[in-house]
Amino acid sequence: MTQIVLDNINPDVLEKIRNLAQKHNRSLEDEIKTILAQAAETEAVEKREINISQAWSKIDEARQRHVGKIFSDSVELLREDRNR
Repeated sequence: MTQIVLDNINPDVLEKIRNLAQKHNRSLEDEIKTILAQAAETEAVEKREINISQAWSKIDEARQRHVGKIFSDSVELLREDRNR
């Protein structure tokens, strides 16, 4: 596994992480790994939300282009096809 060395960490931040580690019954290293994993997952979720948002925007644009248009009912075409 890759090793990471962090220099010049703000002492207040380090103390807060130590307190979190103690609260969660984890080592400092395990607490930092957990925090990094959560941050990476949050980033992935945010990207998915953006992609979903973009998809809905495209759907809304398509709906606006087709407002007022009448489309044939495909049920009859499906019935005809099945009856062959």
